[in-house]
Amino acid sequence: MLYEETLYSKWIIALLVPPIIGMSIGLYESFATGQGVLIMTVATALTIAVILEAMAFRVRVYEDRIFLSGFLGLFIRKTIRIDEIEWFAVRNSWVSCNAPLHFTLPGKACVYLKRRKGWDVSFSTNRPEEITEVLRSLGVQRGA
Repeated sequence: MLYEETLYSKWIIALLVPPIIGMSIGLYESFATGQGVLIMTVATALTIAVILEAMAFRVRVYEDRIFLSGFLGLFIRKTIRIDEIEWFAVRNSWVSCNAPLHFTLPGKACVYLKRRKGWDVSFSTNRPEEITEVLRSLGVQRGA
């Protein structure tokens, strides 16, 4: 692995505390009454998995591919082969990339990957200089 970065967003947890508390109360009540236990358990586990998946984002660059995933890698995953990338661009703000597939959490910059075929991909990063050097060392040219 040539590069790895994980972006965290703790404010998502703060926004989702009330639903988590509500689901915990619902789970407790379903256990207490003995009705709907399976449904409530599955709903609570799925909600927690989605929250964990959405609160962090990982970028891993290997010699032959770039792997983008959520924290757990269950729902959010994308692999881009290096030979599919036509060019890349680093933009100043994490909201300035407008690719059809955009993996974003607040960060210093975003990286736009123009692909030869398929949808273009962009993602946020806190270390744009490092990812620029890694992509250049892999032979990907810098574009617009």
